[in-house]
Amino acid sequence: MRRDFVLGEDDTECLAASGHVYDTIAEGTTKWVVLRGFSIPAGYNVTVADAAVRLGPSYPDEPIDMVYFHPSLALRSNRQIGATQGAITLEGKRYQQWSRHRTAANPWRPGLDSICTHLLQVTTWLERELGKG
Repeated sequence: MRRDFVLGEDDTECLAASGHVYDTIAEGTTKWVVLRGFSIPAGYNVTVADAAVRLGPSYPDEPIDMVYFHPSLALRSNRQIGATQGAITLEGKRYQQWSRHRTAANPWRPGLDSICTHLLQVTTWLERELGKG
């Protein structure tokens, strides 16, 4: 496990309780949490992937936005997944950017939301994409 920085107690506890294996990576001034072997629902080209989330400088008061996957995800149906054409390089690997954001109906709630609540959003995004047909 790589620990370039220490997460807050709430994040550490919720990640441990959920069984996620993760690294904390600082590249330049950017902090990342990379979840190893993140479960991907059936219907995608892989069943597990590394899922990276970027923590802003004032996290946890500012929201986590988007998610990045390595390897890139594709649907087994061959239907294109919208807003996934961007990419970043992290750990020398190409991570596919999923451009998904919170809305006014589902805003970030400082003091309540965390890495774990964001991961629930990520799972919802993955399942919603499968439901598009």
